[in-house]
Amino acid sequence: MSLPNHGANPNHLAKALGMALPEHIDDFSVNTNPFGPPSSLSKMNLIDLLSDVSAYPDPHVSELTARLAKINNVPTSHLLVGNGAAELIFLIGSVFRQKKVRIIEPAFSEYRDACLAHDCQVESLVLEAPWKLEKKHINEAIKDIDVLFLCSPNNPTGVRFEDETMVALVEAAEQAGVYVVIDEAFYDFCEQNKGLQELIHSYSKLILLRSMTKMYAIAGIRLGYMLADEKLIQQIKKRQPPWSVNGLAQKMGLQLLEEDAFVRQSVLSLSTERERMRGELVKLDFDISPSTVNFYLVSEQKKEDLKPLMLFLAEQGIVARHTYNFNGLNGKYLRLAVKDMQANDRLLHVMAKWRRQCSFS
Repeated sequence: MSLPNHGANPNHLAKALGMALPEHIDDFSVNTNPFGPPSSLSKMNLIDLLSDVSAYPDPHVSELTARLAKINNVPTSHLLVGNGAAELIFLIGSVFRQKKVRIIEPAFSEYRDACLAHDCQVESLVLEAPWKLEKKHINEAIKDIDVLFLCSPNNPTGVRFEDETMVALVEAAEQAGVYVVIDEAFYDFCEQNKGLQELIHSYSKLILLRSMTKMYAIAGIRLGYMLADEKLIQQIKKRQPPWSVNGLAQKMGLQLLEEDAFVRQSVLSLSTERERMRGELVKLDFDISPSTVNFYLVSEQKKEDLKPLMLFLAEQGIVARHTYNFNGLNGKYLRLAVKDMQANDRLLHVMAKWRRQCSFS
């Protein structure tokens, strides 16, 4: 069974499963904001957008870089905008070519893909449920390596690691000469959406990754950025293709950074729905990961392979994200997005139907 490596590909998933999806589906495998993109994008001046299409974009992404630097309270020399966080992950991989890398997992599969593409030696530190990173893990995490990758809030569990532990990890890694890459692609979905950007001023081996794709639901635009020491930013910038960030992405990025009210309302609505879903699914005897963001893991209490549930959901028009390519999860969980109340209620209806079916089998 060769399933897609990412969510948001319902037709690819159906083909891999050898089945046809119903006409109407709810794609719970995609983990972008269900309330986006913000309406302000549709109101942007078409003539201005066309001029951005016909002209070469600013190769230095000057305006967007300056705005992001101000928001994060760092100099522009410590920030690099990229064609999505995925491009930056592969650029980081190229800088650390053939180095020793460890990944705290389960985690986004592209860390491993990027490192292997650049002939790195890759090891894993696999956390067990409830996937809490603790200080006791720090020495093991940074021992005998050059680079450590981790994701907080974590994809796919939704778990946010404690700030105190993260600071201790970054400090220990700095002393050991180990670079730490922390992917914060989902930090702005947390009710306390405080990232670790202030640490950039104190630790030269810290790299933070951010995505604008998730919160603003602009997966087709491709926009992300990284925060790091000036020297490392320059190393990575030399490897970035010219005009990597297109003109539309730059203009839309500037507009999206004005959407504070949209972000606040999204976080409030998604947090409310996430907790409601947690309570309802627990009543149906499912285990739910302690997520802080816009998705969560669901599993049966016996922790069995969930392919039968994934197939059942797909037959009912609910597309879930499999976990076969997440180290430590191995198909025993499904990742589900938090959507609006109507879509979430449809999911609950189908999950209750599955539970009744299991009870009579």
